[in-house]
Amino acid sequence: MSIFNKNKAELRKKNADEPIGCLSLFGLVWMLFVLGIDGFFVYSAYRMMDARERYLPAPGVVLQSYVESHSDSDGTTYSPFVEYEYEVGGQTYRGDRDSMFNFSSSSRSNAREVVDRYPQGAEVKVLYDPDDHAESVLDLSDRSVPYFIILFLTPFHCIGLGLLSSGVVNTRRWLRHKEDRPVAPYIARSDRQTMVLRDAHLSGSAVFFMVTGGCSFVAIFAIGIVTGFSLGRDAALMAVSACIGAGILVPTLMRLRRAGKHDTLRIDWQAVRFSRVPYSINIDIGDIKTIRLTVESTNTTVNKRPWYKHTISGVDAEGTEHKLLVVKGYREKGESVRDWFAERFEAAAEEGDLPEEPSPSMSVSEVEINRTNS
Repeated sequence: MSIFNKNKAELRKKNADEPIGCLSLFGLVWMLFVLGIDGFFVYSAYRMMDARERYLPAPGVVLQSYVESHSDSDGTTYSPFVEYEYEVGGQTYRGDRDSMFNFSSSSRSNAREVVDRYPQGAEVKVLYDPDDHAESVLDLSDRSVPYFIILFLTPFHCIGLGLLSSGVVNTRRWLRHKEDRPVAPYIARSDRQTMVLRDAHLSGSAVFFMVTGGCSFVAIFAIGIVTGFSLGRDAALMAVSACIGAGILVPTLMRLRRAGKHDTLRIDWQAVRFSRVPYSINIDIGDIKTIRLTVESTNTTVNKRPWYKHTISGVDAEGTEHKLLVVKGYREKGESVRDWFAERFEAAAEEGDLPEEPSPSMSVSEVEINRTNS
C-alpha cells in the first residue's frame, strides 16, 4: 500500500516549485527594464562619439538658462534647461540640448552647475550636425558624461542577474532530475547508484551578487554625500571594480573557510545505506522507520506567503534521529521533500529485501515507511 496520497504529493510538488518560477519571471522583467536604461545610455554614448567626429562649430548665444524641477510621488528631481540660438549659412536655429545625456536627477547641484556654466546672454560655441543644421549640442566633453550612472546601475544589474541565474540553475536541475523534482535544487550529483544532496545554502554566485550589489548601494550614498553624485570616469570605474572585488573576495573566503565542511547527504541506493557529513556515517536505510519533518519560521515572506526552514530527519526503531536534509520554502515544500524521502527509502528497502520491523508511533509531521516482505 502506498505510503502517501499521490495526488496530494504532486500538488505539494507543484506549489513548492512556484516561488522560483515567479522570482525568475520577476528577474527577467527587472532585467528588461534595466537593459532599457542601459540601451539609452549606450545610444547616447554612440551619438556623442559620432558627434565628436562629424559636428561642426558655430557661434551662439544663450537665450535662457535655469534649473527645472519635476515632482511626483517618488520625490523631486532636477534637470538643467539651457536654450540657445545659433546661425548656420545665414539661417538662425534654436536648440536646448546641453549634452547628449539629458536626464533628471535628485541632485540639484549638478543641474545648477550646468546652468552656471551657461548663464543667460553668454556667448557659446554650438556644435551642430552638418547633415541637419537643427540638430545641435553645447558640450561633447567627458564632463558631460554621467559616469556615476555606471555605479548607480550596478545594484540593479546584480538583482536581475542574481534572480535570473538562480532561475536558470534550478530549472536545469529540475529538467535533469524530473523524477526527483522535490529535491532537485539540492542535488549536487546523482546517478543510478548514488545521490549526493546538499543542504539549502547560498551559492557562490548568489553571495557574489549580494555583496557586489550591497557594496555598490552603500557606495552610491557615500559618494553622493561627498561629491553630490558627480563622478569622473576613472573614479566610477574604480568604485565599481572595488565592489566587484568585494563580491569575489567574500564568497572565496567563505568557500575556503567551509572547505570540506558542507553538510551533505550521500545515499548509496545499491548498498541501501546513507551517510551524512559530519553527523552520521553509514546508516542502513532499512533501519529508518519514520521520516520526520521539523518546520521553523524564517520570519520572511515570499510572494506574501511565509517562508520556512524545513529539516527532514530519519528516525530508527530506537528513536534515534538522523538528519537527512535541510530545505527552505513554503509549508508545502517540506511536506513534498518528506514524502519523497519516504517513498524512495521504502522502495530502496523493498528492493534490498530488508526485514520489516515494527515502526514507532508517529506525530502529524511524520510519515511511516511500510514495507511488504516478499
